[in-house]
Amino acid sequence: MMTCDAIVLARGGSKGIPRKNLVPVYGKPLIAWTIEAAQAAGFVRDVIVSTDSEEIAETARAFGARVPVLRPDEFATDTSPAEASLHHAIAHMCRDEKPHSVLFPQVTSPVRRKDTLADAFRHFTDGGYDSLFSARLIRNYIWRNTPEPQPLYDPHNRLMRQQIPPQDRYYRETGNFYLFRTESFGQTGCRLTGRIGFWETSDEEVVEIDEPQDIAVAELMLERLERNLAVHPIQM
Repeated sequence: MMTCDAIVLARGGSKGIPRKNLVPVYGKPLIAWTIEAAQAAGFVRDVIVSTDSEEIAETARAFGARVPVLRPDEFATDTSPAEASLHHAIAHMCRDEKPHSVLFPQVTSPVRRKDTLADAFRHFTDGGYDSLFSARLIRNYIWRNTPEPQPLYDPHNRLMRQQIPPQDRYYRETGNFYLFRTESFGQTGCRLTGRIGFWETSDEEVVEIDEPQDIAVAELMLERLERNLAVHPIQM
């Protein structure tokens, strides 16, 4: 049986927004949107929260996540790579029977349509991918910032978006979520490795909360999609 655990990283320190992971966003703590979306996805065995904060741990448990241990301080600095925390969580927080794959949804991206994670996981498994990331098409004409700016398209043949062949389109990682096979991650220590795929998300799901003004944008998107969200708001 193919098992998948969701690992949510939620560090206590935040410079842009104090206590960011617990800040109220459209009716519930920010971290709750990601915990509940993973729970509602339909394919996740356990939702595990890795945090160095007891306050975050208590909130995560209140919303049904597992927090077996607190994350060591060495994995909770401003410069600690996410991969180190993911490795620690897989080794020390998952059950003895390690999951076949891991869903890594990021707390800073609270907006998810109801079928996004399930559809992405189906694409991940059916396609035989080792890893997968959420993506969004870059619609604008792209230039490289070199001493003499270089276009990544032919200015003499400016195609309309609909005319651009699929293989010539550019996508960016949105950071909303990643999926990877546990074995592949263990071999390389990288969330994107082996045969890599992507799942295109909607414009609303691209929203990231890094600065205070981002909260209003996220709430606007959550309100817009309320009937089609993976989870629904509550009154705090």
